[in-house]
Amino acid sequence: MVIVLNTTHAQSTHTPLLKGDRAYQRERYKDAEKQYRIAADLDRGNPHAVYNLGNTLYQQGKFEDAEQRFKQATSIIKTPAAQADALHNLGDAFLKQRKYKDAVRAYEESLRLRPADPGTKRNLQMAKKKLKEEEKKEKEQQQKNQQEKQDQQNQNQEQQNQQNPENQQDPKQNQPSQPQQNQQGQPQQPQGEQQKKQEEQRLKKEDAKRLLETAVGPDDKKNAQKYRAAQKQSNTKAPKKDW
Repeated sequence: MVIVLNTTHAQSTHTPLLKGDRAYQRERYKDAEKQYRIAADLDRGNPHAVYNLGNTLYQQGKFEDAEQRFKQATSIIKTPAAQADALHNLGDAFLKQRKYKDAVRAYEESLRLRPADPGTKRNLQMAKKKLKEEEKKEKEQQQKNQQEKQDQQNQNQEQQNQQNPENQQDPKQNQPSQPQQNQQGQPQQPQGEQQKKQEEQRLKKEDAKRLLETAVGPDDKKNAQKYRAAQKQSNTKAPKKDW
Protein backbone atom coordinates (compact mmCIF):
# COMPACT_ATOMS: atom_id res chain seq x y z
CA MET A 1 0.00 0.00 0.00
CA VAL A 2 2.78 2.40 0.89
CA ILE A 3 4.70 1.58 -2.27
CA VAL A 4 1.64 2.24 -4.43
CA LEU A 5 1.04 5.58 -2.72
CA ASN A 6 4.68 6.63 -3.13
CA THR A 7 4.64 5.68 -6.80
CA THR A 8 1.43 7.56 -7.41
CA HIS A 9 2.81 10.57 -5.51
CA ALA A 10 5.99 10.59 -7.61
CA GLN A 11 3.99 10.39 -10.80
CA SER A 12 1.73 13.26 -9.67
CA THR A 13 4.73 15.61 -9.17
CA HIS A 14 6.51 14.49 -12.33
CA THR A 15 3.90 15.92 -14.70
CA PRO A 16 3.85 19.53 -13.37
CA LEU A 17 7.63 19.52 -13.18
CA LEU A 18 7.88 18.62 -16.86
CA LYS A 19 5.32 21.25 -17.79
CA GLY A 20 7.18 23.80 -15.69
CA ASP A 21 10.50 22.99 -17.34
CA ARG A 22 9.00 23.34 -20.82
CA ALA A 23 7.36 26.70 -19.98
CA TYR A 24 10.63 27.96 -18.39
CA GLN A 25 12.65 27.08 -21.51
CA ARG A 26 10.15 29.06 -23.58
CA GLU A 27 10.50 31.99 -21.10
CA ARG A 28 6.85 31.66 -20.15
CA TYR A 29 7.69 32.27 -16.53
CA LYS A 30 4.16 32.72 -15.21
CA ASP A 31 3.10 29.36 -16.61
CA ALA A 32 6.27 27.82 -15.23
CA GLU A 33 5.64 29.35 -11.81
CA LYS A 34 2.15 27.84 -11.77
CA GLN A 35 3.40 24.33 -12.57
CA TYR A 36 6.29 24.49 -10.11
CA ARG A 37 3.94 25.65 -7.35
CA ILE A 38 1.71 22.65 -8.02
CA ALA A 39 4.70 20.35 -7.76
CA ALA A 40 6.00 22.06 -4.60
CA ASP A 41 2.61 21.81 -2.91
CA LEU A 42 2.41 18.11 -3.76
CA ASP A 43 5.95 17.46 -2.49
CA ARG A 44 7.32 20.19 -0.24
CA GLY A 45 10.64 18.38 0.05
CA ASN A 46 11.22 18.20 -3.69
CA PRO A 47 14.38 20.30 -4.33
CA HIS A 48 13.77 20.44 -8.08
CA ALA A 49 10.34 22.06 -7.63
CA VAL A 50 11.49 24.52 -4.95
CA TYR A 51 14.70 25.54 -6.72
CA ASN A 52 13.05 26.05 -10.13
CA LEU A 53 10.16 27.92 -8.51
CA GLY A 54 12.75 30.32 -7.11
CA ASN A 55 14.21 30.76 -10.60
CA THR A 56 10.83 31.60 -12.15
CA LEU A 57 10.12 34.14 -9.41
CA TYR A 58 13.55 35.71 -9.95
CA GLN A 59 12.96 36.02 -13.70
CA GLN A 60 9.73 37.89 -13.00
CA GLY A 61 11.45 40.37 -10.67
CA LYS A 62 9.89 38.88 -7.52
CA PHE A 63 13.23 38.91 -5.74
CA GLU A 64 11.95 38.72 -2.18
CA ASP A 65 9.80 35.64 -2.94
CA ALA A 66 12.71 34.12 -4.87
CA GLU A 67 14.96 34.69 -1.84
CA GLN A 68 12.62 32.63 0.34
CA ARG A 69 12.51 29.76 -2.17
CA PHE A 70 16.30 29.67 -2.58
CA LYS A 71 16.71 29.60 1.20
CA GLN A 72 14.27 26.68 1.32
CA ALA A 73 16.18 24.92 -1.45
CA THR A 74 19.54 25.21 0.35
CA SER A 75 18.03 23.45 3.36
CA ILE A 76 16.76 20.43 1.41
CA ILE A 77 19.33 20.01 -1.38
CA LYS A 78 21.82 17.26 -0.60
CA THR A 79 24.55 17.45 -3.25
CA PRO A 80 27.30 20.13 -2.87
CA ALA A 81 27.06 21.23 -6.53
CA ALA A 82 23.30 21.82 -6.31
CA GLN A 83 23.73 23.65 -2.99
CA ALA A 84 26.38 25.85 -4.61
CA ASP A 85 23.89 26.72 -7.37
CA ALA A 86 21.16 27.54 -4.86
CA LEU A 87 23.52 29.72 -2.81
CA HIS A 88 24.72 31.50 -5.95
CA ASN A 89 21.13 32.29 -6.95
CA LEU A 90 20.35 33.33 -3.37
CA GLY A 91 23.24 35.81 -3.61
CA ASP A 92 21.77 37.13 -6.87
CA ALA A 93 18.39 37.66 -5.17
CA PHE A 94 20.10 39.54 -2.32
CA LEU A 95 22.08 41.62 -4.81
CA LYS A 96 18.92 42.68 -6.64
CA GLN A 97 17.43 43.84 -3.31
CA ARG A 98 20.62 45.77 -2.45
CA LYS A 99 21.26 43.49 0.50
CA TYR A 100 24.94 43.58 -0.29
CA LYS A 101 26.21 42.17 3.00
CA ASP A 102 23.89 39.15 2.71
CA ALA A 103 24.89 38.72 -0.94
CA VAL A 104 28.58 38.63 -0.01
CA ARG A 105 27.87 35.97 2.59
CA ALA A 106 25.85 33.81 0.16
CA TYR A 107 28.51 33.99 -2.58
CA GLU A 108 31.27 33.11 -0.12
CA GLU A 109 29.32 30.07 1.08
CA SER A 110 28.79 29.03 -2.53
CA LEU A 111 32.52 29.31 -3.23
CA ARG A 112 33.32 27.11 -0.24
CA LEU A 113 31.38 24.35 -1.97
CA ARG A 114 32.67 25.18 -5.47
CA PRO A 115 35.81 27.37 -5.20
CA ALA A 116 36.61 27.53 -8.93
CA ASP A 117 33.28 28.94 -10.15
CA PRO A 118 34.13 32.11 -12.13
CA GLY A 119 30.57 33.50 -12.14
CA THR A 120 30.29 33.34 -8.36
CA LYS A 121 33.72 34.98 -7.96
CA ARG A 122 32.71 37.79 -10.31
CA ASN A 123 29.43 38.39 -8.52
CA LEU A 124 31.19 38.31 -5.14
CA GLN A 125 33.55 41.10 -6.22
CA MET A 126 30.59 43.11 -7.48
CA ALA A 127 28.74 42.65 -4.18
CA LYS A 128 31.82 43.73 -2.20
CA LYS A 129 32.21 46.82 -4.37
CA LYS A 130 28.55 47.74 -3.92
CA LEU A 131 28.81 47.16 -0.17
CA LYS A 132 31.85 49.45 0.07
CA GLU A 133 30.09 52.18 -1.92
CA GLU A 134 26.99 51.89 0.24
CA GLU A 135 29.00 52.13 3.47
CA LYS A 136 30.80 55.20 2.09
CA LYS A 137 27.50 56.87 1.18
CA GLU A 138 26.05 56.08 4.61
CA LYS A 139 29.09 57.61 6.30
CA GLU A 140 28.92 60.74 4.15
CA GLN A 141 25.19 61.04 4.83
CA GLN A 142 25.77 60.76 8.58
CA GLN A 143 28.42 63.49 8.43
CA LYS A 144 26.09 65.66 6.36
CA ASN A 145 23.25 65.17 8.84
CA GLN A 146 25.52 66.05 11.76
CA GLN A 147 26.73 69.19 9.99
CA GLU A 148 23.17 70.27 9.17
CA LYS A 149 22.16 69.67 12.77
CA GLN A 150 25.08 71.75 14.03
CA ASP A 151 24.31 74.55 11.54
CA GLN A 152 20.69 74.55 12.66
CA GLN A 153 21.71 74.79 16.31
CA ASN A 154 24.05 77.68 15.53
CA GLN A 155 21.30 79.45 13.59
CA ASN A 156 18.81 78.99 16.42
CA GLN A 157 21.34 80.32 18.93
CA GLU A 158 22.03 83.35 16.74
CA GLN A 159 18.32 84.10 16.45
CA GLN A 160 17.91 83.85 20.22
CA ASN A 161 20.81 86.24 20.75
CA GLN A 162 19.27 88.73 18.32
CA GLN A 163 15.91 88.54 20.08
CA ASN A 164 17.46 88.78 23.57
CA PRO A 165 20.53 91.04 23.37
CA GLU A 166 20.94 90.94 27.16
CA ASN A 167 21.83 87.25 26.87
CA GLN A 168 24.91 88.10 24.86
CA GLN A 169 28.03 88.10 26.94
CA ASP A 170 30.36 91.07 26.86
CA PRO A 171 33.71 89.85 25.54
CA LYS A 172 35.41 91.98 28.23
CA GLN A 173 33.73 89.90 30.91
CA ASN A 174 35.89 86.96 30.00
CA GLN A 175 39.10 89.01 30.16
CA PRO A 176 41.25 88.65 33.30
CA SER A 177 40.93 91.58 35.68
CA GLN A 178 43.70 94.14 35.37
CA PRO A 179 45.52 95.41 38.48
CA GLN A 180 44.31 98.79 39.71
CA GLN A 181 46.62 101.74 39.21
CA ASN A 182 47.34 104.64 41.48
CA GLN A 183 47.32 108.28 40.44
CA GLN A 184 50.88 108.05 39.06
CA GLY A 185 49.81 105.26 36.73
CA GLN A 186 51.57 102.52 38.72
CA PRO A 187 49.73 99.39 39.66
CA GLN A 188 48.50 99.51 43.21
CA GLN A 189 49.90 96.97 45.57
CA PRO A 190 47.56 94.92 47.69
CA GLN A 191 46.84 96.53 51.02
CA GLY A 192 48.66 93.88 53.01
CA GLU A 193 51.83 94.21 50.94
CA GLN A 194 51.69 98.02 51.11
CA GLN A 195 51.51 97.97 54.94
CA LYS A 196 54.35 95.50 55.02
CA LYS A 197 56.55 97.80 52.92
CA GLN A 198 55.72 100.82 55.09
CA GLU A 199 56.66 98.87 58.21
CA GLU A 200 59.95 97.84 56.61
CA GLN A 201 60.76 101.47 55.73
CA ARG A 202 59.97 102.60 59.31
CA LEU A 203 62.21 99.91 60.74
CA LYS A 204 65.01 100.94 58.40
CA LYS A 205 64.77 104.57 59.60
CA GLU A 206 64.85 103.54 63.26
CA ASP A 207 67.85 101.27 62.65
CA ALA A 208 69.68 104.09 60.87
CA LYS A 209 68.93 106.48 63.77
CA ARG A 210 70.19 104.02 66.38
CA LEU A 211 73.29 103.36 64.29
CA LEU A 212 74.00 107.08 64.06
CA GLU A 213 73.58 107.60 67.80
CA THR A 214 75.91 104.70 68.49
CA ALA A 215 78.59 105.90 66.08
CA VAL A 216 78.70 109.55 67.40
CA GLY A 217 80.69 110.04 70.62
CA PRO A 218 79.85 112.33 73.60
CA ASP A 219 82.35 115.02 72.52
CA ASP A 220 80.91 115.06 69.05
CA LYS A 221 77.44 115.49 70.51
CA LYS A 222 78.60 118.55 72.55
CA ASN A 223 80.29 120.12 69.54
CA ALA A 224 77.21 119.50 67.50
CA GLN A 225 75.05 121.22 70.12
CA LYS A 226 77.38 124.24 70.20
CA TYR A 227 77.32 124.38 66.40
CA ARG A 228 73.55 124.35 66.27
CA ALA A 229 73.35 127.08 68.94
CA ALA A 230 75.77 129.28 67.01
CA GLN A 231 73.86 128.73 63.85
CA LYS A 232 70.67 129.72 65.60
CA GLN A 233 72.15 132.99 66.81
CA SER A 234 73.57 133.85 63.41
CA ASN A 235 70.24 133.22 61.78
CA THR A 236 68.38 135.53 64.21
CA LYS A 237 67.72 138.85 62.58
CA ALA A 238 68.31 142.05 64.54
CA PRO A 239 65.35 144.38 64.98
CA LYS A 240 65.24 147.44 62.83
CA LYS A 241 66.49 150.64 64.50
CA ASP A 242 64.44 153.69 64.60
CA TRP A 243 66.27 156.60 63.06
